Amino acid sequence: MSNWKKVFSSSQLAVASMVSGILMEKQIQTNVLNKIDSSYVFLGEVEVYVSAADYENALLIVKDFQV
Repeated sequence: MSNWKKVFSSSQLAVASMVSGILMEKQIQTNVLNKIDSSYVFLGEVEVYVSAADYENALLIVKDFQV
């Protein structure tokens, strides 16, 4: 994932999935990395990554998405 950049993270899987879906609707490919602990679901975050080429556009799309 060296040419991928994190554009969003959340402690809620559903929120990160929604952001990923919004980006994919805009033709921006995403990778979602779930770092939530399977035993303690309140620990960790889900991160959304986009390619370095799409990073600036993705930031503009998700900048107002705060949960």
